[in-house]
Amino acid sequence: MKENYSIPVPLSEAIKTYTDQELIETISMYLTRLEKSKYSVNAAGLAMLDIAQTEWVVRHGNAPVPKIIPEAIFIFEGEIYDPFPY
Repeated sequence: MKENYSIPVPLSEAIKTYTDQELIETISMYLTRLEKSKYSVNAAGLAMLDIAQTEWVVRHGNAPVPKIIPEAIFIFEGEIYDPFPY
């Protein structure tokens, strides 16, 4: 019988498996949410932002993180226009 379970991994180890694009999306999502309202990000979100920014610095030094509008924010704000909805 196959067991369905996950082994917990520290966030600092898990973030190392992220691609650069995933790091950019993660950082951009939390920074965008913080710009809208500082109360929309809890302590876990701040920890995720901090560790993602730290990983970016480890990989790219002091290069700035590209600013994007994450897809999750587009969907939340309802700003995605699909010309072919069906």
